[in-house]
Amino acid sequence: MPSPAKSPVDDAYQRVETPRHKPATSSESDLSASKKEPSLRRQIVHGGPTSFKFTHLYRYATPLDKVLLVVGVITAGANGALFPLMAIVFGDVLTGFSSIPVDMDTVNKAALDFFLIAVAMFFTDYLSYVTFYYSAERQMKALRSEALKHMLYLDISWYDENDALQLSSRLTGDTVKIKDGMGQKLGDSFRFTVQFVVGFVIGFVRGWDITLVMACVMPFMTISLGWLIKTMRIKSDWAQKVYAEAGSVAEETLGAIRTVASLNGEQKAIKKFEDKVFEAERENIALHKMTSVVFSMFLGSVWIMYSIGLWYGGWKASKGDTTPGDVFAAFFGVMMGTGSLAQISPNVTAVSKAAGAAEELFTILDTPSAIDAEKEDEGIIPDKCEGKIEAVNVNFTYPSRPDAQILRDYNVTIEPGQTVAFAGASGGGKSTL
Repeated sequence: MPSPAKSPVDDAYQRVETPRHKPATSSESDLSASKKEPSLRRQIVHGGPTSFKFTHLYRYATPLDKVLLVVGVITAGANGALFPLMAIVFGDVLTGFSSIPVDMDTVNKAALDFFLIAVAMFFTDYLSYVTFYYSAERQMKALRSEALKHMLYLDISWYDENDALQLSSRLTGDTVKIKDGMGQKLGDSFRFTVQFVVGFVIGFVRGWDITLVMACVMPFMTISLGWLIKTMRIKSDWAQKVYAEAGSVAEETLGAIRTVASLNGEQKAIKKFEDKVFEAERENIALHKMTSVVFSMFLGSVWIMYSIGLWYGGWKASKGDTTPGDVFAAFFGVMMGTGSLAQISPNVTAVSKAAGAAEELFTILDTPSAIDAEKEDEGIIPDKCEGKIEAVNVNFTYPSRPDAQILRDYNVTIEPGQTVAFAGASGGGKSTL
């Protein structure tokens, strides 16, 4: 672009032509979309897009938050360990009732043990829920504040490549899933995991061979549960992106509803929103079809394991190799342990969804700003200011359109007290100047 003339009028008004974007064909758009985002099935096969860890969510944890988390983990684990202990008490009760006459000392002791377990479970359950909820609320407050602060101080060029309305949807919607995965669901994950381990330990102590027979089905159950958790993690990450785009369309349309109505653009906005929602609906239906098959096979294998254990335990008791009390103690210990797997699945899935929802948000938080406006004390501070503004040989292209040269060797000088207006087409670089 030639240098502006010396007159103030010519100096003040510079017109920059913005090249029109050439619309891509359907094949080109499909190819670019496939390059940007791998298909969901491909992510499932190859292990997901990234290696984001759940512990990264506690980046802003204070010492108090860490203490709350430790107390929550200990009390949740204690609560999970207390529940399978009832299998031992139940076995003792059965032994007391099977003796002739009935051993009332054993029955009374078992009744007292049941009462003490109930009291201990009440206090541990209460403390674990309170600490996890309190810790999650504190983490969400810190995360939302830091995310909003970081977004406000990002340089403007970053927003040329990222939709601000999508960021708003993520800040309000994704943080709800993150809090859910860091609160009660996380505590329940610890609780049922410990319950599973203690249940099998009791089974091995009271009847190791019965437990081994029942554990033959465990590899199939573990594989199906692991696949289920992995699939839900990837689905959640992908669905959040689609729903954020749909939310962006809704917010943008409602924010400029007068303009949309004046241009009769309601149907176009509705179609754009429905396309995004239907895309998520199709993928979710396909995934839940696979998930329902895996989950039904998982529950079916649990009941097969129960039937095998009960048959084998009854056969041993009929031969006199063990007592009915030991059989039922081992059986119920394993049953309570494997029963926790059905409870682990939705809770661990919620934790995985929290990690998936946080992945994109923490990517934004880790994005450095080219111009750190937050640090007002740093940078070059001039000794004096005369009010003269001069731009020399300015070249500029939008990051989202690197092939379109907006400013090329642009020069302008604004003298003190001079009023200058920049006019031109949309996207011509007026705001940039």
